[in-house]
Amino acid sequence: MDELWLWKKFLCVILCFAIFIAGCGGHGANPVDRYMLGDEKKSCNALYAELSQTDQEIILKKKQKDDRDVWNIIFFATGFLVIVPWFFMDVKGSHEVEIDALQARKKALMIIFTEKNCTPPGTKEAETTNKVF
Repeated sequence: MDELWLWKKFLCVILCFAIFIAGCGGHGANPVDRYMLGDEKKSCNALYAELSQTDQEIILKKKQKDDRDVWNIIFFATGFLVIVPWFFMDVKGSHEVEIDALQARKKALMIIFTEKNCTPPGTKEAETTNKVF
């Protein structure tokens, strides 16, 4: 009877630990949509601005991912001494999902940008095109 009770107690602790890790192991991903309503109706300047903003968001997410990886290594290493740091590890991989979604959004915007024959602002072609219209 004591052995059965011990196994139940062990299983309960493992189950609680797994639920805690699954629920608190980082933040959930919040990916952007690849296409958004009205993308095709945007002007060349609006598309270019959104492409630039998407590039900046990708750079920011990659920096956040690198910072998260460094902290995960620190928490993992110190977790062998004291188990508490393991609870602060971000193991959900949400940054990778968000970066992939932003890159897919950038590709979709680039397709629309090239289909409209847009040129980046500041180039000679863009200046002559703007003078004609």
